[in-house]
Amino acid sequence: MRTGVFLRWVAHPLTVGATAVLLVNDHLLKPAWPGLVTGKLSDVAGLVAAPPVLGLLLGLFLAARLAATAAVLVTGAAFALVKLTAAGAGVASAAWSVVNGPSVILADPTDLVAVPALGLSWWAWRRVTAAPPLPDGLVFRLRVVVAVPFAVLAITATSAPDDRTPAVESVKTEGSQVVIEAAGGIYGSSSGADGWRFLSQVPSMDGSATAPPQRQAEACVPDVAAHCYRVRGHAGLDTQGMLPSGGRPPGVDETTDAGRTWYTAWEMPAARWEFVLRQHPFPAGVVHLSKLASVEVAVRAVPGGHEVIVANGVEGLVVRGADGAWRRVPVVVPETGLDIRPAPLTAFGRVIGDNVNYAGLLAVLALLIGTTLAAARVRARRGRGLTAVVPLVLFIVLGLPVLGVVAFLTSDAGMSTVPWLVTALCLVGAGAGLTLAQRLLRRSRMTAVIAAAVLTGLAFVAPALGWTVGHPQEHASAVALGLILAAACLPVIVAAGWWAGARDPAVPPVMVDPPWPRYPSGPPWPVDPPGPRQGV
Repeated sequence: MRTGVFLRWVAHPLTVGATAVLLVNDHLLKPAWPGLVTGKLSDVAGLVAAPPVLGLLLGLFLAARLAATAAVLVTGAAFALVKLTAAGAGVASAAWSVVNGPSVILADPTDLVAVPALGLSWWAWRRVTAAPPLPDGLVFRLRVVVAVPFAVLAITATSAPDDRTPAVESVKTEGSQVVIEAAGGIYGSSSGADGWRFLSQVPSMDGSATAPPQRQAEACVPDVAAHCYRVRGHAGLDTQGMLPSGGRPPGVDETTDAGRTWYTAWEMPAARWEFVLRQHPFPAGVVHLSKLASVEVAVRAVPGGHEVIVANGVEGLVVRGADGAWRRVPVVVPETGLDIRPAPLTAFGRVIGDNVNYAGLLAVLALLIGTTLAAARVRARRGRGLTAVVPLVLFIVLGLPVLGVVAFLTSDAGMSTVPWLVTALCLVGAGAGLTLAQRLLRRSRMTAVIAAAVLTGLAFVAPALGWTVGHPQEHASAVALGLILAAACLPVIVAAGWWAGARDPAVPPVMVDPPWPRYPSGPPWPVDPPGPRQGV
């Protein structure tokens, strides 16, 4: 196995320990004791755990020593680029936003003190190459199956920041500028759309303070009292932030007759609300409904008409210009690290982690069905064969608790695709490896069963990928279509399993030339055909 040494690198006690430190620090220590020590500890542990994972990928294409060296050097170079340059931090923020939900990574040269931790990772590599290979038994396979996904998840699925989920919670007009309250700070802008600058911290509430001020849910156009706007709040959402049947998504209503009739001026598309909601995960899965809704509105007169600014929670701002056009506006202040952006309505492959997870489980289930059929045919012919199914069944049973732990570790990342994609690939890959390892089943034919199982998983997840780009619009429709396509693959699985367990076709005997006749007194088998006798 070409990547065997890299699997041992990932499963080395130092790598496993660094992975555990990274998970505990990000999910427990940082929220409890934020500071310099816990911040740098994640960098150290990550630099120890990252090279083995990268080496596992590079080992598929490069020689072992070259791949290990490249893994360490690339990890160090990428870490330095992110911590030293704003461009590198921006690329990392964009990548982590896809992996772990909306994220902001800031350049911080002080984090480079953790670079020597790469030496520990290289030391672990030298140890695994110098040690004798471990036996390729079931215990080692399970150790690798557990170590690899958790090492990847520890690197990608870090917890959300321990502070409150950043959201625009208030908006007001003060003279010629717009003032908003977001993430515990007060910011001002003359345009109300960009150029935000930090003004002050939000005053803390102590025991003697009065109740929080009421939000302005309705505001009228200056000098036109009959023309008003109001925000809906979160009345149309359930406790999990979902939009029930008949519910109205966050939006703004407008009246021009002093409130006698109201009509929708702007709202989030109801069909895409779930996709938007998934891109704003809350820590520990606790949904704060007030941060999902349009909570306050302000109206001010501008040249050419009036302008409406709406505090839209985790979605930033919604602004109606003097031309009557509505647009969603981000709130970005690089000086303080504030970055609140509206989620896109379409983004290929984003936030379908649950669908990817179910696709992996369906693929493993399909693999079990095909393997069972093949083993049953072998048993009918040889009297044994069903034992080939036992390792796969045990793997599925042991994999369920692993999925539960992964769900806990990625709870702050919501439905991010990549962590669950890693888990699904590990599940299917390990199941395929256990199937091919059975001597009673022919590998050349079991590859057809594996291909049919993978096809089943892809058939289920394909409509979900279409949902991320808007076709279909509803997530429930994508799930239903995926189930139909996966069920349609069942005959393919059955046919592949039946064929994999069939008897090989009879091979006709190969006819060989008869040996040359030998003489009683001659050699037993002459090298060359005997020539004519001399003297006859």
